[in-house]
Amino acid sequence: METQLQGYPLTSTIVKLKTGRVQLTLIEDPDWYLEQLSSEDSEGKLYLPYWTYLWESSIGLARHVETLGAQLREARTLEIGCGFGLTGIVACQVGARVVFTDAEREALRFAQHNAEQNGVEEGADFVQMDWNTPCFNCKFRYILAADVIYEEHHWQPIVTLLQNYLTPNGIALFSEPNRKNAIGFLKLLNENGFTYQKSIYPVKLDRRTNQISIYTVRRMKV
Repeated sequence: METQLQGYPLTSTIVKLKTGRVQLTLIEDPDWYLEQLSSEDSEGKLYLPYWTYLWESSIGLARHVETLGAQLREARTLEIGCGFGLTGIVACQVGARVVFTDAEREALRFAQHNAEQNGVEEGADFVQMDWNTPCFNCKFRYILAADVIYEEHHWQPIVTLLQNYLTPNGIALFSEPNRKNAIGFLKLLNENGFTYQKSIYPVKLDRRTNQISIYTVRRMKV
């Protein structure tokens, strides 16, 4: 572990599920890294390394994915913005074939390590990819995304990714912590031929309980 994740102070946590648990190696002081790695581009757009945190939304989505069980068995599955890899690991545990993607190479290092320590690496691939420029020549029956719709400029590229890479009868699963602007993303989904159903998962993390919204997204029937 020290060799693969060299240069980071590390800690670990256990995420408990109904049928088991996932052990995750995390960055010990993500607040420090958020400050140190933050930057602005030439247009003044702020970059923040959100991948350095384990978010409640990923725990909520992981718990929802667990309930799908046999539906995911052997399903070709894509996770965008995988971070530490929790949701994809749970998908692998129930039998999915998962491509973990993140724009950040360092996030993928953690995701791959976490997949290995949970024994699911045979069902996993890891690809550095920005969802603005997808790089696949196949479609996916499931697309997973935890807390990726917090900024409006991400919405259209993500919807375009669904249009191009979700199978006709496929399902995309999004999670987010009930931010007010989520309604804008959901409206954009409707305008581009998708429908959704919402469910709620309470998630306790760091002594706080947040209500996490899970959106099950499908193409509208013609």
